[in-house]
Amino acid sequence: NHPHGLASDNRGNFYCIDSGNDRVIQFDSDFQAVRQTGGSGISEGYFHTPTFVTVDNNLSLYITDEGNRRICRFTSYLEFVDQFEFSRQNNPSSMGLPSGTAVNEYGELWIADCEESQVAIFNNVGSFDRFIGQFGSSGGQLRMPEKIVRDVRGRFIVCDAGNSRLVVYDEYGTNISSIDDPLFDYPVGAVSSDEGIWTIDKATGRLLLHDYDGRLVVVFEPLLTGLEQKLSSPSDVTLLRDDRIVISDSGNNRLLICRIIR
Repeated sequence: NHPHGLASDNRGNFYCIDSGNDRVIQFDSDFQAVRQTGGSGISEGYFHTPTFVTVDNNLSLYITDEGNRRICRFTSYLEFVDQFEFSRQNNPSSMGLPSGTAVNEYGELWIADCEESQVAIFNNVGSFDRFIGQFGSSGGQLRMPEKIVRDVRGRFIVCDAGNSRLVVYDEYGTNISSIDDPLFDYPVGAVSSDEGIWTIDKATGRLLLHDYDGRLVVVFEPLLTGLEQKLSSPSDVTLLRDDRIVISDSGNNRLLICRIIR
């Protein structure tokens, strides 16, 4: 029911945020659902409209519990570990709604704030450190950011959905560049590969691949080969170990497994 965020681990599993059912599901390499956890609520281990999921180097999962305005951490076996509120202790009103997250090798967590158009950075013990970005459309400014991914170069790429582009920051939060493409309308989800950045656009249903210099490599329209029904409001994309792509086709309440034909 409205699947949203996706992430994969190095064991061949992938995880789907089943937003409409307030849960997360783990699938194995044969696409069988092997575990699930969650349910509607405010207690530990429960969710209210979760959106994105990130897997860190130690195979922990960070899940954005948007409706409860918090980030929840689980093991790769979907066992609850801990959670922290998406707020600053001395100024809780300075943050809005959390969306996409990304984590570096030191445990520093980047969290997109889709309501306040900024990225909040928390240290490895869950304490707020600093903001980057602010509302706007130039340089490193943001408007309704969604998913955040780390690319193969260690850079952070933010789906700057409201500005119809991707914004690239280095590991320190300095804006490096942006990927602007007239084919972007509302880029909501992305994943890094050896070839570049795959991006899914929620408004148009397009799947696009850009190289790391921002050049368009290929674009797929919403009626993919092998489908009889177009993508509808897709929300995320992830890449599996064998280069197959998983798309969260939210509007059609399904996941699509796609093979890249070269």
